[in-house]
Amino acid sequence: MGKKENILIESIGTYLPPKSISTQEVLQACKNQIRFPLEKISGIKTRRMAGEEEFSIDLARKAISECLKDSKYSPEEIDLLICCNISRVDKPDLQSFEPCTAVKLKKEFAFLNALAFDITNACAGMFTGVYIAKALMETKAVKKAMIVSGEYITHLTLTAQREAENYMDSRLACLTLGDAGAAVVLESTSNDQIGFVALDLQTFGRYSPYCIAKTSDQGGWIMLTDSVNLTDAGIKSGAESALDVLKREGWYPDKFDHLILHQTSKMTLNSARKEINDLLDEPILHDENTINNLEERGNTASTSHFVALFDHIQNNRIKSGDKVVFGISASGLTTGTALYVFDDLPDRIREKESAKKHLINTSPVQKNIPHHSSQLPWIRVESIGTLPLDRQSGRDSLELLRKAAENCLNQSSHPVNDIGLLIHTGIYRSDNVLEPAFAALLAGELNLNASLADKDKKSLAFDIFNGSMGFLQACFIAQQMISAGTSDTAMIVATELENNAKFFPKNLIGICETASAILLDKSPQKDKGFSRFLFKYLLEDIAAYTVNCSTKEVIPFFQIEKGSELEEKYLQAIQPLVDEILKQEGIMLQEIDWVFPPQISSGFIKSLSGRIGLNDEKFIDIVGEGPDLFSSSIPFGMKYALENGLVKSGDIGLIIAVGSGLQIGCAIYHF
Repeated sequence: MGKKENILIESIGTYLPPKSISTQEVLQACKNQIRFPLEKISGIKTRRMAGEEEFSIDLARKAISECLKDSKYSPEEIDLLICCNISRVDKPDLQSFEPCTAVKLKKEFAFLNALAFDITNACAGMFTGVYIAKALMETKAVKKAMIVSGEYITHLTLTAQREAENYMDSRLACLTLGDAGAAVVLESTSNDQIGFVALDLQTFGRYSPYCIAKTSDQGGWIMLTDSVNLTDAGIKSGAESALDVLKREGWYPDKFDHLILHQTSKMTLNSARKEINDLLDEPILHDENTINNLEERGNTASTSHFVALFDHIQNNRIKSGDKVVFGISASGLTTGTALYVFDDLPDRIREKESAKKHLINTSPVQKNIPHHSSQLPWIRVESIGTLPLDRQSGRDSLELLRKAAENCLNQSSHPVNDIGLLIHTGIYRSDNVLEPAFAALLAGELNLNASLADKDKKSLAFDIFNGSMGFLQACFIAQQMISAGTSDTAMIVATELENNAKFFPKNLIGICETASAILLDKSPQKDKGFSRFLFKYLLEDIAAYTVNCSTKEVIPFFQIEKGSELEEKYLQAIQPLVDEILKQEGIMLQEIDWVFPPQISSGFIKSLSGRIGLNDEKFIDIVGEGPDLFSSSIPFGMKYALENGLVKSGDIGLIIAVGSGLQIGCAIYHF
């Protein structure tokens, strides 16, 4: 791949809803009196609150608009769009599940050539997005990326105001939250003196239960936080990460201008600063080089670093050429450090010259091209774990997931701590947990490099939140990240539940309640494994499949809308994409030995066989009349073919996935 290039923030945009609420007003609105000096301890005087006319997607939308105003790139030139917000409350009391936010924004802004998906990784979401984009830029799979987040999280504040009982309540942290949107355009640069010179992230899953955001049993959504233990673990791991990265890159101990930590509370910022100073036995951190952006913003979750960055560019504190240390900390527990050197972006923002320069883009852009991988070392499926389809395994998502992952590991030559990357792709789970990443919870269950004492190896866990398309996209991301050297191995997992089953059994999505896992590593043979991926979006049919979770009543209700022509639309879209991937791969249809289709139903698979023009005996069908194996279709299909001796060395497999959006994906796999 040649010399690695740094990744540069080409443009940044933020958006803050106009309504401002003081900490005093927040406390006064609590049902029970909270006797606690919240403003003094947190350092938060006011915060912005949406939720009347603007919601999560609106904050993301407006941040994108601000970012594009000052970018030299048009939407058609963006190759990758990742949306990273924790909350997807896009309408009052309505959390959006499908299609994902990134696909909606792709349609709205005409990001025609961008691979689009959501990730979930709590407050580390935007930096996880940057981390993924960095890997894909290093492999040359993409050239420009947009990372965006719209955090309408003060609906958690409203729930906590109804429920919190006293100052020791685990819901108290909800009263420090603020709403914001943030977006950045990233590009690569051959100048190794600017941009992200380092970016490290690590998940310590043992501490993942310390902060959980989920549906409340009293209605709405709530965040339950063990602030003392979460802060203690976060500060210790964050300080060690910062010092290690600073020393490694030669910025040690004080070769930087600004430290921007995750903005949670004044007490936490001061404690983190003291921890680093104590480790160095030198007061290198002080008020002049530590940015505190809490007073009028509060904790804006995944957007907090970039809101703080933009605020302090605007007030002239951060200047062109400045060196910035980002301290990343999120529930999960995911911590890390990013080192960044600015080009002239601060000057351009302040002068507002870029808005004049870049209003017109005359470069020719091809539209709506399927997105595919560059030629890379092939990545193989090393082992697979699934659960028996004929056995009732209970309705606890994490338990199902743990069993599938352990089944996978039992067949693998890799010990658990070899897994450098853990990606969860299911979206329907117990208690509708949206924070931390479900992958982080699993990392804790597996004891995957999970505690602060585990220093020999590192693992990063996050979720891809994109319905039944997520698993295939996760395989593509894993291929890219392994090829970029961020990890040697990756585990992709999925689990789904029918969340309506208990109280609304007549309103089901039609998915199989199960779990699955595959372990990917570099193939020891150069011609075995995944060779190519291809993804396409049919955004004109975005409304053909939607799922939203209503919390207007105490019991969450999933509103499911599937158009009568949904499967026909899938079938119409698959054939041209299959033709395209075969053309790019340089093989004929007759050379395909096995097809691994979406396991929706036998009827769908038979229809697909006719559309593609291959004998249905080449199609792996384990679903019968359903229900849909959904995000677990790929691992179940491949495991069935391998266990039953259907595939042999040298066989070529065609993998097909479909999902809300509408989205179609294909991959070629060489056995």
